[in-house]
Amino acid sequence: MEFIAIVVLWMVSFTFARIEYNVKSRAEKPIYFEQNGVDWQFDPDIDLDVPQIIRRHGYASETHVVEGKDGYLLKLHRIPGPKGAQPAYLQHGLLGSSADWVLNGNTTLAFYLADNGYDVWLGNVRGNTYSRAHVSLPVDSAQFWNFSWHEMAIQDLPTILCHISTSTGKYGEIIYIGHSMGTTISFVLASTLPEVAENLKLIVSLAPTAFMTHLRSPIKYLAPFTDDIAWISRHLGIKDLAPSNKLMKFLSYECEISYGKEICQNLLFVLAGFNKDEFDITTLPKISSHDPAGASTKTLLHYAQEIRNKGNFQQYDYGPTGNLEKYGTATPPLYKLENIKLPVYLVYAKNDIMTSYVDVESLSKNLTNLAGMYLVPSDTFGHVDFIFGKHAYQYVYKPLVQYLKKHAVDSNAIRKPQKPLSILTCRAM
Repeated sequence: MEFIAIVVLWMVSFTFARIEYNVKSRAEKPIYFEQNGVDWQFDPDIDLDVPQIIRRHGYASETHVVEGKDGYLLKLHRIPGPKGAQPAYLQHGLLGSSADWVLNGNTTLAFYLADNGYDVWLGNVRGNTYSRAHVSLPVDSAQFWNFSWHEMAIQDLPTILCHISTSTGKYGEIIYIGHSMGTTISFVLASTLPEVAENLKLIVSLAPTAFMTHLRSPIKYLAPFTDDIAWISRHLGIKDLAPSNKLMKFLSYECEISYGKEICQNLLFVLAGFNKDEFDITTLPKISSHDPAGASTKTLLHYAQEIRNKGNFQQYDYGPTGNLEKYGTATPPLYKLENIKLPVYLVYAKNDIMTSYVDVESLSKNLTNLAGMYLVPSDTFGHVDFIFGKHAYQYVYKPLVQYLKKHAVDSNAIRKPQKPLSILTCRAM
């Protein structure tokens, strides 16, 4: 019996040793499997949430939950920096989440900023995977999904920015870095609530999305139907964005001709574009496991309304009667970009189908405090490449951090708040 017990213990210890070795091997050497002629890469990040991904890559991680002004519960993920570090807030784009900033290997923007001593905060807008909760509204109710990027800017960002300011003690020192829709809501906030924008030191816009006159995205095909409630209900859904199979097939037609079904089943690539020169195809399972991360139908319609209205950067259009009730005018007001006093640094690309470089140049002419413009040095770089591109580090992140360091003490490039902020200022917002 004693001999048998020793043998059993030896077998158990050998088994655990093998398990430990296999887990370690998986982390160090990705596993590949073949499907449809492609060697897909198994990446542990497929099944992990953002805090787990951050920790797996060797960084500390925190999760903060804040309540927006109208009751939405918003998750912030943080890679804490050293004491007194400069806070940087990263805001994802349409259909994205905080995962967008940590999925592209060890050279993602979040990790690169952390490596350079920043206190990194990753936001999640209402309705996405991490911020799908409310203090009183059921998630499956129409009321919960009755928002666009306007509410994200007006209701959510004030709470988020004040939470970061009070947590770090760095009032008026936050560097805001947005991508796609993340830039849109920064422009709305800074033009509409300048007192809240005093929490920021600089706005960095990756793929700045405001004017949509020259947009090439399939979103343009939705523009004629933005007033047709029956069509919207049938093909997009009234609450969370859920395109019908028929509409998805139509929107993805051009994408499938060029890149095939594997890519074009993902709504993010259908709407924002795909670049085979910049995308590592073996990472598709990982990307698709996190994106799309959810959005309200109203958020997408807000962009489609802009296209219908000559690309104007304007508030949501509720129709003549609804506009009169909400705004006092038959048409929705334009956002007053000239009210933005913060310095804004624009980073854009020529092959961006969501954000035309022509529209970015128009945007720059409407900003009274343009800190600078940087055109990505590639003719193929597109909208999604800012977060998932093979050369995002080389073309975007490295030059951006160099810019931030070079101008950190340049008062002409990055201004200080007009008046000292305090915890009382945040509580009053």
